[in-house]
Amino acid sequence: MQEEPSETPEGTEHDKVHARAMQRFDEAVLPQFPVRELALLARRIANIPGAIWEGAFGDQFEQVIKLDVHKLNRAIRKAETDYRQNRIVPDFRPAGGSSDNDTADTLDGMHRADSQHFKAQQGRDNAFSEACTGGFGAYRLCNEWADPLDKDSDEQRINPADTIVDADQSVFFDPGAVQYDKSDARYAFVVRKLTREAFEEEYEDAKMVDWPNGIPNRSWMGWFQPDFIAVCEYYEIEEKDEYVLIFELEATGEEQRHWQKEISAEDRADLLALGWTERKRKATRRRCRKYVLSGAEVLEDRGHIAGGNIPIVPVYGNRAYVDGVEWFTGLLTSAKIDSARLYAAMVSRLAEIQALAPHERPIFAAEQMPPALAEQWARSHIDRHPYALVQPLIDPNTGGIVAAGPIGKVEPPQVPQTLAALLELANRDVTEDDNDGAEQVRANTSADAMDIAAARVDAKSGVLLDNNRQSVQREGELYLAMAREIYVEEGREVETMTEDGDDGTAILQEPYYDGPELKTRNDFATGKYKVIATVTEATATRRDRTVKQMLGLAEISIQAQDIQGAQAALVVAVANMDGEGIQDIQRWNRKARGLPMGLFEPTEDEQREMAEAQQNQQQQPDPAAMVAEAQVGALRAGATKDMAAAQEIASRIPLNQAKAAGERVDAGLRPMEVANDQENTTTQRIRTGAEIQAWEQEQRQAQSAA
Repeated sequence: MQEEPSETPEGTEHDKVHARAMQRFDEAVLPQFPVRELALLARRIANIPGAIWEGAFGDQFEQVIKLDVHKLNRAIRKAETDYRQNRIVPDFRPAGGSSDNDTADTLDGMHRADSQHFKAQQGRDNAFSEACTGGFGAYRLCNEWADPLDKDSDEQRINPADTIVDADQSVFFDPGAVQYDKSDARYAFVVRKLTREAFEEEYEDAKMVDWPNGIPNRSWMGWFQPDFIAVCEYYEIEEKDEYVLIFELEATGEEQRHWQKEISAEDRADLLALGWTERKRKATRRRCRKYVLSGAEVLEDRGHIAGGNIPIVPVYGNRAYVDGVEWFTGLLTSAKIDSARLYAAMVSRLAEIQALAPHERPIFAAEQMPPALAEQWARSHIDRHPYALVQPLIDPNTGGIVAAGPIGKVEPPQVPQTLAALLELANRDVTEDDNDGAEQVRANTSADAMDIAAARVDAKSGVLLDNNRQSVQREGELYLAMAREIYVEEGREVETMTEDGDDGTAILQEPYYDGPELKTRNDFATGKYKVIATVTEATATRRDRTVKQMLGLAEISIQAQDIQGAQAALVVAVANMDGEGIQDIQRWNRKARGLPMGLFEPTEDEQREMAEAQQNQQQQPDPAAMVAEAQVGALRAGATKDMAAAQEIASRIPLNQAKAAGERVDAGLRPMEVANDQENTTTQRIRTGAEIQAWEQEQRQAQSAA
């Protein structure tokens, strides 16, 4: 973890911290010796061959056959399979104030990206496996450098699930904390082991003294373990009254709150100069401080860590309080372990009986079996002799044959009735949770009946999965609290990831316009958010169930003649199908059908592609419009030609009139007659112009119609 070291001087203050931590560790560990020992035994039996015979139980069978019979792992593997098929993740949602959906979606994407970057799923899987077997597991959140190799970058990222191994032996909470997620704990311990070389390298001048072990020593422990030095991470909650400075801008009603000890005098003066008014009040501030301890001293004072909470997420199998002591068990309870041990002992006894006399053996007198015949009998099963020979017994007094064959036989031992009964009872107790029959598909069994059977099997993992849901919700709460203090750089580009695993980016404290109003998104320090985590069915996965429901909805929509609804249901069904080679059709289904119908939220790349396609479509001319425009152009050209011809005819009229008048005068016509003739010609010209205007009007109407 990359916390800011405290400037508290060593000496008396750290001595008090170490003494307080040692006392609190005893208070947390001593009442839980039995449950922690049982949890370790359960995990050893489930994972280590021969561990079922460890301890006083195995000492009773020192000189007999001891078989390693495992019939307990089936239920464990079933629970782990259900868990892995139904990943539970935190979902951040707005909860009032200045929170918004975009920022909540950014938190979801950042949490997925951080989990992928730090391989956090390994920490969650290890914790669930330990809780499933021994009853308790844990992992922690920590902040680390975003790029450890970049000396110029101070940016940090959050690891949502750093692995803690052997949590039932290394993680201890305040015994006064009764909440499942230990959000009410005042302190906590995480014991980790370093090799001597690693300890000397990290703490050069420190005393090499082990932190006390969390459980009593047992004879079978430590046989093949490396030489470790145990150190302890000690988390302590501090609650102190401090002043909060509240700055308010009356013009807009905006408000900012800062702890008085954390805002500089320059920032405070700048706010006041910009017109912000200031007031203050006293509030209780909760912070978490971390130390690293050995058995003799405080090795490190890491100072106050981000988030103000103990960053440890507990994961339980089954949990209960009895006489004020917290007890937890996994699928391997003490009853299951006893039944498994009894079954292993009975099977071993049965194997021993069979080994003592595997088949009937004849008994001969020594005189009947000379060395040559004895070797022949010894190799009879190897060489497969068709017959065997023996010497007959001769009566020395009479010389007659006393016996020609075996004088007796050794029969195979009979299995005692009590042993058979115990073996049957032990086998029934060990496998009682496995006799569900749901995994065996029988003929003529409907799909609905199989789903009911699968749901009954899944119910056995229900408690474990629901407890894990609470743990993941606590992880989300811790992540949000840490993000408020880690992801604070304005304009910083952070990685995000969609549910389908597509990479993306987001800008912290990004300004944007919501209509005329200027707002800011991805500012985690403002607004309230809540964390929701849900558990869905196992065996029948969410995708399979969604496909089945969508196909049923499509069928109902077709019957109701809702073609658009049926198409939408089919698009969603295709998007949730799993299969080899189906990715191509899913991409086409999303792009060609889902996005145009508005069924999916487009990514930034898809939005850009849709905008470019729309722009290209607008730039390309419509063929029908091109034809209409060509027709209008042709009509305009014809009208222009006709107008030019009409104007040419009109320009010739005065010349023709003058010429005609001269001819008439020459012909002897009187001036009055010539004048009347000119008037008739002008009337004709005027009538020709009106016809032209009417023709132009018809052309315009034709163009409009086109």
